[in-house]
Amino acid sequence: MDETRVARPSDIKGVAALYKAICDHQPLDKYGADWTWGEYPSVDGLQQMIENATVMIGLKDQQVVAGGVLTTGEEYPQVEWPHHFANDEIGILHLYGVHPEYRRTGISTELLQAIIKQAGQEGKKAIHLDVLAGNVPSKKLYVKNGFEVVQSLVLHYDDIGDQSAQVLERRI
Repeated sequence: MDETRVARPSDIKGVAALYKAICDHQPLDKYGADWTWGEYPSVDGLQQMIENATVMIGLKDQQVVAGGVLTTGEEYPQVEWPHHFANDEIGILHLYGVHPEYRRTGISTELLQAIIKQAGQEGKKAIHLDVLAGNVPSKKLYVKNGFEVVQSLVLHYDDIGDQSAQVLERRI
């Protein structure tokens, strides 16, 4: 990857193209996030996230090839986390993905490490995330990068309903 950074408003076309490509490719994927393009994620939602400076991107040859959204505050109040931090010390990772043409190239680990570094610079003490129960490659990526599985549970997603998932934590 040539560069990892916080997305700028001028990146919206590239960011939207990344997530649309990921969503369009999902029927061909054995594993995946099961996102619904136009609902979650959507251009308007991504634009707002970029304006809030919460989208991290990875670029290769000036193309957005990977992305993730890091918000602040606890989103899983039903989970008994092993470590307790103030809400403003917790980052939540969402919409983490790599363009289908760039998978299995190490980009995913590069961007995840950049997000972890960015979270630390923002004063976060931990990152929390969820992964659908059957998404084995994502879980392996997170565990390889220092995340620990905390709990298996059923979570409600507005676009796909109730799903079996796992929540993970990485201390920074």
